[in-house]
Amino acid sequence: MEQKDKIKKIIGNMVKNTNFYYKKAKDSRIKNRKQHDLNKEIKNKQKSLSKDRFNQYIEDIYKQWLQLD
Repeated sequence: MEQKDKIKKIIGNMVKNTNFYYKKAKDSRIKNRKQHDLNKEIKNKQKSLSKDRFNQYIEDIYKQWLQLD
């Protein structure tokens, strides 16, 4: 059983590492986790909120970003 699990794990890692989109997202997250998470949250909010509420959300994020500088 251990042999099968090892083979399955190796094949799974190979599939993940050769998948271009998975590798790109993983590298992006490792490189700059905070920005990656923010981009992901913005993309999800854009789908779930109306245009007016989404624009307000973006303005609030921008104001917070200006205060950090």
